[in-house]
Amino acid sequence: MKDIAQDFIDNEEAEQRKPVELYHIWRDGGVDWRYTDGDVAVTYDGEEYTPATLERGSVSFENKLDVTTLVIKAAYVENPVLDFIASNPVEILWVSIMKLHRDDLTNADVVFIGQIKNVAFQGSAASITCVGFEHFLKKTVPTWRYQLTCNHNVFDSKCQLVGATYTVTTAISLDATGVQLTSSDFTQDASSEDVEDGYWTGGQVLFGDEARTVIAHVDNTITLMYKMKELEDTDTITITPGCDGRVETCFAKYNNVINFLGFPFIPVENPALRVSW
Repeated sequence: MKDIAQDFIDNEEAEQRKPVELYHIWRDGGVDWRYTDGDVAVTYDGEEYTPATLERGSVSFENKLDVTTLVIKAAYVENPVLDFIASNPVEILWVSIMKLHRDDLTNADVVFIGQIKNVAFQGSAASITCVGFEHFLKKTVPTWRYQLTCNHNVFDSKCQLVGATYTVTTAISLDATGVQLTSSDFTQDASSEDVEDGYWTGGQVLFGDEARTVIAHVDNTITLMYKMKELEDTDTITITPGCDGRVETCFAKYNNVINFLGFPFIPVENPALRVSW
């Protein structure tokens, strides 16, 4: 069990307390956001926490390995919460909440450590549901399934394809809706070979720190699932194709059947349900 500093205990038991909480949200790769629910910025352990409109619910601890949840209410926080409006980020977003006292900024008590599970919006407010480390104990084992489509994600370590080999960088024209992007480079792949409609469907467009899924590709135009906040006409993006997980796609599009982990020859008709006359 963690030993709590006596100074922290004294502040908690004081007649007039001055507590403040620090919210650290981060994703792997060194991207961090730091906020405090106080009205002024707080510097702790060499890092500055910016004031934000935040409040959290209580943290409950279960004794049956149930997942601990915590709900954070947020308003007017631009990042990273607003990323969930467009799409749930693929990367895990970690959350750490610490409590300390303004008259003693050297001792902090950790209240919660976990990850963001989902975000719901109502007007300008966001309700952020976080889960504790017990969430990983609920992971299905084994993770691979006996299915028609591939168990790998394209360009992951098991697929063994290198995404950079298939990535195209191009300047685009952006329509008024912000979701349709046009470029002559969309008619070709990274090796300058002509491609059929649908080649980029399921792929990903990157611009700055934003990523969006391509839901349609026809000729020199692609359609994004959601618009990018910062993308403007004539900007340069990078795009990588997707994969629908079928063995036919794996062979024709990527020539990577040797790493395909699906079972395309599973009988689609169940003989136990066959009716004889």
